Amino acid sequence: MLYPNVYILSSALMAMLSPDKQQEELNDANSRFFLSTVPVSYSKNEKITSEDIQKNKYISTNTWPRSSQGRKIKKRSARPFIHGVEIRILEDTHPLSGQCGLFAIQPFEQFEILGEYCGEVYEGDDGSEYATYLEDRNKKYALGVDATREGNEMRFANHFTGIADEPNIIMKIAYVEELPRVMVVCKKDIAIGEEFLFKYSDGFVEEYFS
Repeated sequence: MLYPNVYILSSALMAMLSPDKQQEELNDANSRFFLSTVPVSYSKNEKITSEDIQKNKYISTNTWPRSSQGRKIKKRSARPFIHGVEIRILEDTHPLSGQCGLFAIQPFEQFEILGEYCGEVYEGDDGSEYATYLEDRNKKYALGVDATREGNEMRFANHFTGIADEPNIIMKIAYVEELPRVMVVCKKDIAIGEEFLFKYSDGFVEEYFS
């Protein structure tokens, strides 16, 4: 999978900048991995190509196609970028060399919330490898959040197998104004330069790691 070139900020340069300026420069670097001129609707009947995955639109909260309440929450989203994280093209020594990963450029503490795993919300189990799943509180139907067409920095967090002994971030469901949101939480303290790693679904592991 090919990705656009991105300028990786050095720790020395970042140290010379104010915190606000550091985040501004980081946002600019991360934004190069996202485009805004792409379709916002994901059709489960439409084949997703590797080129489509590159054309990911940045969103700061989930897209709820049949929920006016969800659209209101999206409009009120206060933080357009996740703070303290950097998208990097992985080096030759990395097991996923040439692909992308998500790294900490500031320390994070155990139980700290990184932000929301964003994507398009849909019913059923037809999501892509970028999908995560949840159920409503009454468990009447399954919901998925698919970051194939729309998403944020969290879509670049990789599966931990072959990289670390265990994941260092997990997904937890939180309800905001009666709508579920997938929050990404640190399982342990995370140091500067450490890669953020999930445990992907059993289906993903079976397909790609068995």
